[in-house]
Amino acid sequence: YPFFFFKRDLPYSSNQKSLLQESPSAPTSTAVLEDWVRPPQLSRKPRKQKAPRAEWLLVETSGEHSKAIRIRRQHQERKRPCPTKSRGNKGLHEEFVELLLLHQPHHRCQESQSKGSCHHSRAEKQGWLIEVKDLFGPGLGAQEEGRAVVLHGVAGVGKSVMARQVRRAWEEGRLYRDRFQRVFYFSCRQLAQSKTMSLKELITKDWTAPTAPSEQILSQPGQLLLILDGLDELKWVFGKEESEVCPYWDQPQPVMTLLLGLLRKTILPGASLLITVRTTALQPFILSVEQPQWVKVLGFSESGRKEYFYKYFKSKNKANRAFHSVELNQPLLTMCLVPLVSWLVCTCMKKQMERGESLGLPSQTATALCLHYLAQALPAQPLGTQLRGLCSLAAKGIRQRETLLVWEDLRKHELEATVSALLEMGILRKHPSSPNYDFAHQYLQEFFAAVSCVLGSEDKECHPPDSIRGLEDLLNVYGDLDPFEAPTTCFVLGLLSEPVQREMEAIFQGKVPVERKQKLLCWAEEEVRNQLPILQQSPLPMLHCLYEIQDKDFLTHAMAPFHGASVRVHTSLELLVFMFCIKFCTVKELRLKERGQHGHTGSPLHVALLRGFPVTDAWWEVLFFTLRTTGKLKKLDLSGNCLSNTVVHSLCKALRFPSCCLETLRLAHCGLTAEGCIDLAWVLGTPKTLTNLELSFNPLLDLGVERLCNGLKQRGCRLQRLRLVGCSLTSSCCMALASALSASPRLTELDLQQNQLEDAGVRLLCEGLRRPTCQLRLLWLDQTRLSEEVTRMLRALEDKKPPLLIPSRWYGHWGGGDPEPHGAGPGPS
Repeated sequence: YPFFFFKRDLPYSSNQKSLLQESPSAPTSTAVLEDWVRPPQLSRKPRKQKAPRAEWLLVETSGEHSKAIRIRRQHQERKRPCPTKSRGNKGLHEEFVELLLLHQPHHRCQESQSKGSCHHSRAEKQGWLIEVKDLFGPGLGAQEEGRAVVLHGVAGVGKSVMARQVRRAWEEGRLYRDRFQRVFYFSCRQLAQSKTMSLKELITKDWTAPTAPSEQILSQPGQLLLILDGLDELKWVFGKEESEVCPYWDQPQPVMTLLLGLLRKTILPGASLLITVRTTALQPFILSVEQPQWVKVLGFSESGRKEYFYKYFKSKNKANRAFHSVELNQPLLTMCLVPLVSWLVCTCMKKQMERGESLGLPSQTATALCLHYLAQALPAQPLGTQLRGLCSLAAKGIRQRETLLVWEDLRKHELEATVSALLEMGILRKHPSSPNYDFAHQYLQEFFAAVSCVLGSEDKECHPPDSIRGLEDLLNVYGDLDPFEAPTTCFVLGLLSEPVQREMEAIFQGKVPVERKQKLLCWAEEEVRNQLPILQQSPLPMLHCLYEIQDKDFLTHAMAPFHGASVRVHTSLELLVFMFCIKFCTVKELRLKERGQHGHTGSPLHVALLRGFPVTDAWWEVLFFTLRTTGKLKKLDLSGNCLSNTVVHSLCKALRFPSCCLETLRLAHCGLTAEGCIDLAWVLGTPKTLTNLELSFNPLLDLGVERLCNGLKQRGCRLQRLRLVGCSLTSSCCMALASALSASPRLTELDLQQNQLEDAGVRLLCEGLRRPTCQLRLLWLDQTRLSEEVTRMLRALEDKKPPLLIPSRWYGHWGGGDPEPHGAGPGPS
């Protein structure tokens, strides 16, 4: 069978950071679970020779800079616009919860520049979890002064929220006060509205005092932190000859030149930078940022997700009701690890509470959730035709790399009367320095652009029913980017799901042309097949898109050529997406093993799943939820992972689902106890497909095996092979085993090696073996410590029942064909 294997790397505990070591390259199918180790001690290295830097010539100085911070603190709420806040909705940034941050020594695209594509690099280097205070603290890198930290992650994961909160926490004296004298925040979305700008104008954009203290800023750049939020939202053009940096503080120059000077440290070389950018947009900036530190934003932890609900609703009762409702929908609960999704869910539930409706969201994909958010937020009067105009503007903005919605364009699409409703819904926000508007989040703009691709524009000549030009035009904007990494692709495929499509057509008052839908599906399937070699190395972007479509027939057809992959998973959401999609391909086996374990290697096709933080019971819940429907997956190997009794209960609950068709389950070295055997016996007694069970090297003790025997004796038990090697068994459990051997309808192989059964226990087993109802054909036993009398008894039993073999030592590999026994008893030739 082709199989998938998990590789799960764990970073630090709360008291100890650890480096996620990369697995050995050979053999590729050996399963690995990394040990926790400390991050490397970084020594200071002499900085390499830099390019000549611009010497800034002061043309003015400023006093009164001592009042600047006081002024800002007094007026920050009044002066600073709230980017995600609208009149009727609580903004995402208002309820900040600590996010999970993974420091990566190198980014995968950085290592693959010589290969020409980040897709062809090996799995990205591993890292360790850090906190916000560590971003500019000791230990993150040898370069203390002038450090550049790149925060990257998927859309809506909280990068911008964190950037704003860093500045706010500094102003309130809770962060970096001993490291920086000044922290400046710049929204690149707003900077994109300017063509030229001087360094003075840039600084004063985030300075509330009448004049900026230029002398102090330029003389002590090492005490400055500049935050560039949304670097990918600018119209970058790389490869062309760039203008030289102007050496004057107040001399205007192209905004791109100014920002490139900051990135490359030719402007304010001692200043530190905090940059936010989407992971999918990183590649163009890899060589432009001087000595960057890469930090991936993973979203909420499981406890942080719940904390967000309590901060959003304020009322403990309302938070409990909302969170309990979400817990009933495992995919939605998992998606809520993304902060923007949590905000959308809380906003929808707040509306439901205000209307006195029963709480509940059926959404299982991001696309369905966005539509449900729209349906909840829409006013009573229909806005379908106006919303279609908004979709056209969203697509136009992406094609032209513009986020601003000019009032003239809004009026052209007859949206002027709808603006107040869109502000109330939290879709648009007023631009702080112009009469124009923009989308509250780029995520929403991409969603509306995707609707435009699927429904088409009102101009039939530009978008005939059989055309997918809308999607092609958007993909052209992203250049060489993998189309599955293009932000709108997930939404486009998600809108093709039948139930989602119906809701979209009702909200936007339009029909999806059958010809266009068919062409979009064909395009997606062709892209899957074209990129198969790449997908076998890094399939997560594709799997995210395919997860959104939720169409069984399409997925079965599209995933047919997909036999295996090497995948690193950092979050539970990635795990959910991965587990959902592999059920539709030809993969038969899934593994999650610990480093240093040995066993059969199986097929070289595999999946390596890396965990970016410690595995919790909730993480296992996601895995087992997806196992309720296994599809073509027949084997699951969790050997080497510590499974609590709670986790075992969740696993067994999933195994009992009618659509779970696992045949082989391996749980060796999992720390299972006699208590866990209660649930396992419950599964064994259920008429199911499970035929092979591996429980070796767990301290089950006699009590645990006695409980398993209760399941083996049930008429519905289908188990054929059971391994109990090294389970601390004695002769006390042998009477129960003998009874199970004579009663079990299908058990043909039992391994009891490395246990202390002694002569008394083996005699009891022989009683069960002699009974005509016993179906056992292979019994592995340690015979070196048995008496000669008992050994002769075993040989006589083999002669009396020719199909029965009782070998002493085991060299074969269980579950992979006929065994090759060696030892005291005769074996097959």
